[in-house]
Amino acid sequence: MELTTAQETGTGDEAPVMDEQDGLSQERTIALILERSKRTNRTVPIRRSFLQQAASAASASGRKTPGPLRTLVSKKQERPLDIYLLLAAVTGAGDYSATDWSTTWARSVGLFDENTGGAAVSRAWKALKDLQLVSTSRGEGRKTKVTKLLEDGTGRPYKQPGDSPYFQLPFEYWEKGFNTKLSLPGKAMLLIALSLRKTEFSLVHARIQDWYGINPQTVAKGINELIEHHVLEQSGLEWFDTLHTRSGRGSRPLYQFQDPFVPIGLDTPAQETPSEQ
Repeated sequence: MELTTAQETGTGDEAPVMDEQDGLSQERTIALILERSKRTNRTVPIRRSFLQQAASAASASGRKTPGPLRTLVSKKQERPLDIYLLLAAVTGAGDYSATDWSTTWARSVGLFDENTGGAAVSRAWKALKDLQLVSTSRGEGRKTKVTKLLEDGTGRPYKQPGDSPYFQLPFEYWEKGFNTKLSLPGKAMLLIALSLRKTEFSLVHARIQDWYGINPQTVAKGINELIEHHVLEQSGLEWFDTLHTRSGRGSRPLYQFQDPFVPIGLDTPAQETPSEQ
C-alpha cells in the first residue's frame, strides 16, 4: 500500500490527514504487507532447498550441497534476504507475484530516501534474480511485478511445497522485530535451526559449514545472537563417541526454541540433526 495523497481515503471529514513526507514507518509498511498475504496460519512455508540441496541421484558422492542461502550470506547480502523473506510471505496464491513501488520495499528494510532506497531495492532484486529465486517485469503505474520462483534456485515456477520438505517462519519474526534485531548471521542460523524440525537439537559448526556453506565464525555469531535475543536456549548436553578426545567421549550443547519460534507439527522430523563422526 502506498500513500499517493496527503489525505487517506475515508468517509467525510473523518478521514485522517498526515504529512506525506513522514510516510509510513518500516513497521507499519511490513504490517500492511503481511495483512495482504491472507495467510490464516500466520506462517511462511519455505522449502528446505533454499538452505540445502538434496543429494543428486547423479552425484558420485551422494552428498547434500548448500542452497541459495549460502550465496546471500557469503556475499553479505542481508537486504536481499530481508526482501526475499517478506516477498515469500505475501506471495502465497495466484501467480505468486507482488506488484509494488520500490519505495514500499525500501521502507520494509528501513530505507526512506526515494533515490537511495530505490537503488538499493533494484540491487536486491538483481541479486535474487541472479540466484534465480525471482523474476521481475514492469507492472502498472511504474510499479515492479516480482514473481517468486522455486526456492532451490533452479528458476522453475513456484508451486506449493506439497511433499517437499519445508519449514515455517512465523509472522512474529517481523511483528516482534527480529528482522531488525538479528544480523545476517542470526537470520541465517534461525532459518537453519527452524529447518531441522526438532524440539531439541545440536548445531555442529563443522557440519553446518559442510551442509549449508556457512563458515564456523558466522555460525557461532548467529547462535550467540539467537541466545541473546531469547530465540534459542541451551537445554542440555549431548554426548557422543569420538576419537578427538583422550576419553573417546565428547559433548556439545543442545538447544530448544523459545516462543514464538517453537515449530509446529513435529511428529515426523524433516531432517536429521548434524552430528560428529
